[in-house]
Amino acid sequence: MANQLSPALRAENTYSLPVTTDRFAPSKEQSQRTQPLMRKFEIASLLPCGAARTSHHLAPATDLFEATCSAFARGTLISTPMGPVAVEDLLPGDLIDTVNGVPEPLVWIGSTSFVPAQALPTSSLKGLIRLVSDGYSKTSSLGDVLLGQNARLLQSPPSLEEKIGVRCVLTPVRDLEDGYSAFLVSPPSPVRLFHLRTKNHTVIYANGREVETYHPGKGAEDQLGENMRSLFLSLFPDIERFEDFGALAYPRMSKDTLESLTRY
Repeated sequence: MANQLSPALRAENTYSLPVTTDRFAPSKEQSQRTQPLMRKFEIASLLPCGAARTSHHLAPATDLFEATCSAFARGTLISTPMGPVAVEDLLPGDLIDTVNGVPEPLVWIGSTSFVPAQALPTSSLKGLIRLVSDGYSKTSSLGDVLLGQNARLLQSPPSLEEKIGVRCVLTPVRDLEDGYSAFLVSPPSPVRLFHLRTKNHTVIYANGREVETYHPGKGAEDQLGENMRSLFLSLFPDIERFEDFGALAYPRMSKDTLESLTRY
């Protein structure tokens, strides 16, 4: 009897793990609990010779993997020394502006597709965050910006340094949803999402907002078994160990924690 594929498995950007034909195979519900669906990722990386290489990967549609490629929606304008450039037009090796004033070359660009009508049960991509024109912009914004929920903005409340000894922290945009400056939205059609990585973790400008470049964060390795670690690192041709991602440029902190520290 032919295997029946669910609608989610027929989606353009998702695949299932192999299905066993054994008579004692787990039920569909059991398989979905134990075997996460897979998502396509496209990776463009900078080679030591200065050329770029593009590769395609399948990886679990789980938070840690999806966060690698889901910060900026297609059309987001990234500040560069040559002016704003749409994120989909950037290439490995291009220089991008950073908050410390020193342009950094891109070493890696990851992307995937978000299909709103086909949200996966294991996926963190349940919607996108729209920041309105004047929302969370310290400089002149370039209009509304659409970000993945795992993107992080640089926050610098006046009393923060006095309380914890640092001036800035990175806060997930999903924490900023307030129905006024930040909205959770579900686009009517598929959206291509991107993330960018520089050799050293930093903060760049996306439509005038200060957003971090990609870094898996502290403890990411501990969330994965040996096989999944190898699969995860295969997305980053220049990375051999998690330590090679280097240090975070700024601490990460939830909005609730940040507000509790700066309330008084």
